[in-house]
Amino acid sequence: MGNQQIKELLSIQNDYVWLNENFDKLVKNYTDQWIAIKNSIVIASDPDFNGLLSKLTDSAHTVVEFVTREPLGMIL
Repeated sequence: MGNQQIKELLSIQNDYVWLNENFDKLVKNYTDQWIAIKNSIVIASDPDFNGLLSKLTDSAHTVVEFVTREPLGMIL
């Protein structure tokens, strides 16, 4: 793995940390929306997943998360 790939992975990891630390604030502003985060900044939001993806130029290196007050259940 090259230095650039490591930097990209660390940046994504930092964005997930930022997301968790700021989740309460994000819920107030983006309830029931998909958000895209890059470099600790919400760069796009949309209630529709495909609508959000259409706004992104580099979705592979962007944190995408659905913001909701309701806990999401997982089916395993």
